[in-house]
Amino acid sequence: MLIPQHLVNFLCCITPVLLLLQASCSMRSVKNNGKLPPEFVNIRRSYGKPVMLIAGGFRPWKHKIFKYVVSIRTARATAYFGDNHFCVGSIISDDLILTAAHCVVDRRKIVTRSHRLLVVAGTPNRLLKIINTFEVNVEDVLPHHRFVPSGAHDIALLRTYASFPDDNDLIKIIPMARKIAVAGTRCQIIGWGHLFFRGPYSAFAIVANVTIFSYDYCKSFYPDVFDETMICAGNPNAMDTDACRGDSGGPLICDGVVTGVVAWSSYCAEEWKPIVFMSVFHHRDWIKRASGAEDIRDINAVMLLHILLYFLCVLVY
Repeated sequence: MLIPQHLVNFLCCITPVLLLLQASCSMRSVKNNGKLPPEFVNIRRSYGKPVMLIAGGFRPWKHKIFKYVVSIRTARATAYFGDNHFCVGSIISDDLILTAAHCVVDRRKIVTRSHRLLVVAGTPNRLLKIINTFEVNVEDVLPHHRFVPSGAHDIALLRTYASFPDDNDLIKIIPMARKIAVAGTRCQIIGWGHLFFRGPYSAFAIVANVTIFSYDYCKSFYPDVFDETMICAGNPNAMDTDACRGDSGGPLICDGVVTGVVAWSSYCAEEWKPIVFMSVFHHRDWIKRASGAEDIRDINAVMLLHILLYFLCVLVY
């Protein structure tokens, strides 16, 4: 049976519209509480013992650095506010936290359930809740799929239920590194971890200055595991500056961008070994995929194609 020409024309025009609606629904099905990291804004977005901390550091002044970091805690405090802190994270978008995979994956490679986690921002003193303090639950826990305990890809994302406020001076997004870290660069680390081996956790966020070492120098300390996706840093004059329990997942901040994530092999300044970080630059593609940026970009491309088909159909018929 022949289909009337006017019906063919109608189907030709309506099909792109239906496809466009389908793509739009798919786009809405991808949760988007806020923006991606600033570098990804144009594309939008579609195993676990903490063993690190900062020793030999100092308290930051004028709220310049701690505004970029959060205290990652268990969902409920045991006895008082802040006693449930165990890791640190960096705010890389209004609902994404960058941290270490070993903070959220245990020895059996079981990922921590999101409802067991709490993120606290805007609190330079982890024990003191102030007017700028922002507490938010975690919706998604996204460790790197190739994470190896005490090895490669010790990096993870946490997606929060609510977006961080953009009018809070103590809570800010930090950009991610766009280039490979250069040996000799002076950077900072920050956290609320132990002040010394088996010592107390710090109440205030502590900052320490470190210098990035060369790949060969780092490899000499960790010959079996260190690779190009990692960075190591420390005090070149004396290894008295280190990370400790409670500082895992914290940022290595170089020139105002998060360049690394505090990973493993922390010795709390007890041994002459540098701190190991996961390189943010080498994990940017994974961050895009894990956050959903690639999915949204694909959906946007399909929607654009459907729109073009629709207008072409209108012009032809």
